[in-house]
Amino acid sequence: MRPLPDFSLINPDSFINGHPHAAYDVLREHVPVYHHPGSAIQPGFWALSRYEDIRSVSLDAENFTSTQGFRIPPDTFAAMDPEIGLVLSRFMLAMDNPEHNAFRSLVSHAFTPAAIAQAETRVRASIDALLAGLAGRDEVDVVTEVAAIVPIKTVCAIMGVPEADEWRVFEFTNAVFGIDDPELSPTLEVASERFMAIFDYGWDLLEARRREPRDDLMTRIAHATVDGRPLTPVEQKSFFSNMISAGNETTRSSLAGAIWGLGHHPDQRRLLLDAPALIPPAIHELLRWFSPVYQMARTATRDVDVGGTRIRAGERVAMLYGAGNHDPAIFADPHRLDLGRANAQRHLAFGYGVHHCLGWRLAVLQLRLILEAFLTAFPDYALAAEPTYVRSNMVRAMKTLPIRLRG
Repeated sequence: MRPLPDFSLINPDSFINGHPHAAYDVLREHVPVYHHPGSAIQPGFWALSRYEDIRSVSLDAENFTSTQGFRIPPDTFAAMDPEIGLVLSRFMLAMDNPEHNAFRSLVSHAFTPAAIAQAETRVRASIDALLAGLAGRDEVDVVTEVAAIVPIKTVCAIMGVPEADEWRVFEFTNAVFGIDDPELSPTLEVASERFMAIFDYGWDLLEARRREPRDDLMTRIAHATVDGRPLTPVEQKSFFSNMISAGNETTRSSLAGAIWGLGHHPDQRRLLLDAPALIPPAIHELLRWFSPVYQMARTATRDVDVGGTRIRAGERVAMLYGAGNHDPAIFADPHRLDLGRANAQRHLAFGYGVHHCLGWRLAVLQLRLILEAFLTAFPDYALAAEPTYVRSNMVRAMKTLPIRLRG
């Protein structure tokens, strides 16, 4: 058997340049259900690299739970303030049904097709303002000056975060996903302080909505009940933290990834420039190819077979989304960006099953509208450098991506 790659899911350095597809390919071919070693402070686990295995576990609520952790954490999480772990444990991502559905239903009305259609006017206005701000510029950073702007404005408007605090949301998101990045969180103490600042900000906003209700999700969360009881303070802080971070980070990363990918594939960019009607289906291929989330996890509730391997009750299973999205058994020539790919919509970028992304329609809408407008305004843009990534073992978040707007 070919030697296994030097790959550690626990170590964020494994993802310093994005998905390690060469390692995924070896695992998928030789040990698709791979027993990954643990560390001094956490046990080993199973890593899945085949699409069908990931899909199977995602759909198997009878044998797998999310309540024991929705990701494989880096070891640094063990040293964080205990309140942080408590709030994270009440994310919707860490719930099973029926509890998950009960919490999801509190905010799902904001992400229905009708609600997304109403949001389109707001999104288009934000895009117009974004492009006006780029007028006359030669070089910009895609992450901070393009990709972050509209998703943050959109999620803040839906949640009820004041416009003056939008940039704080960007910093909050970096704190959530950048705990292991020395540029974003130079020490564990600083990382803990930033997490607590998110919780405190969310709580202050919720208290304000209890005093003065408005037509926004913060008001709904502040006054919500589940099974006849009000949400606890921890659950309310969790709701805010979960939605404010997930609601903008993956969209920001996916848009930056799309601009980067099209910068490296001028033939594919030309397809969209010549036929803008191809952009809506192309969004799914860009999501598949880039894959903004590295992994999510489940824990077996009983002994169960996955891909011909026995998983014991209590063992964790990591689902490597980038590996699944590049599985040649599902996607022919998977490492090639092919905007005409017929089955691209089968991608795993939004998850699968119970935890399929609540805001996926909003994300697709924003990606489509921003990409249409950006390509129209700057059809000849060129990459000025390769991206730098947040040091994370969970999300493929870019920190910088400089481009020249006019080639």
